[in-house]
Amino acid sequence: MKLVPTSEQRTVLDSALGPMRISAGAGTGKTATVALAVANAVCHHGIEPEQVLGLTFTNKAAAELADRIRTVLGTVTEPGQEPEVHTYHGFAAHVVTEFGALAGIERGTSVITPIFSRQLLFDVIGRRRFHHLDVTWPGVVDRIHRLGASLGDHLVDVDALAAAAADSEPWPERIELLSAWSDYRAAKARLGVVDYADLISAAVRLLTEHPQIAERVRARYRLALLDEYQDTNPAQRVFLQSLFLGGFPVVAVGDTDQTIYEWRGASPENFERFGAHFPQADGRDAPGLPLTINRRSDRRIIAVANAVRTQIGSGSAPLRPGPAAGE
Repeated sequence: MKLVPTSEQRTVLDSALGPMRISAGAGTGKTATVALAVANAVCHHGIEPEQVLGLTFTNKAAAELADRIRTVLGTVTEPGQEPEVHTYHGFAAHVVTEFGALAGIERGTSVITPIFSRQLLFDVIGRRRFHHLDVTWPGVVDRIHRLGASLGDHLVDVDALAAAAADSEPWPERIELLSAWSDYRAAKARLGVVDYADLISAAVRLLTEHPQIAERVRARYRLALLDEYQDTNPAQRVFLQSLFLGGFPVVAVGDTDQTIYEWRGASPENFERFGAHFPQADGRDAPGLPLTINRRSDRRIIAVANAVRTQIGSGSAPLRPGPAAGE
């Protein structure tokens, strides 16, 4: 069945090719809009499917997005011509794998799982004596890991932070937390492994210190689609900025009401300030367009949802009922 765009989706498709933020409320056809945008770029802007980059958060979501795009493109393209779709970390891994030697990460470096990461951190703190940090508490590993991950998510230099510390409370304990995290980083280096957070920070360092590499990567694409952008963290935003500034057609789709990863560093400000972070070629903020027509729920559910959103102070536009069709 051919997907017929809503009036809001049509406005998105008729917009000039450039940076854009799409605020997509629940059930408003976010994935369908992304797929339609790819088809529109291929059919009306002369962009080849393989020049399109799609990024999302999980392998499952990436597979679903690729499948939806493949379905919408249908017979428009030749067999084998498909957009490149990755997770955010997966795309960073590709960049680091190809060029990582310049950032001190050799080709073939293994990415450790969160379970292995915590075990390694547990082993590390067992080899250090602490005077202020209670390492007998079962949650200490998670505490250190959360601190280190947060520093990485915000591109904070651990050594610079430690150097700026004071002698008064609570800094003595914090210094030991930072020392434990530094030991963990050193252990990863000795083993020749990285964790998921390292991929983003290494990619940022690589692209900012070697802008010619950013140019090489950017030249491979003519359109970038950022799915679930409200769940990105500051480090991921800087990674993307290092590639897609200057008016590059980068389209962020998301909804701050659906942010689920704030507990691990996601910054809704990334979505709210997308226009300023990714300005148009002339320096003006990138435009933002809404998707408010819900095609998944009936009027009563939408009315209740809007009432709840009003009570919690949502800044997004209220949902409107539309013909039920799902995404």
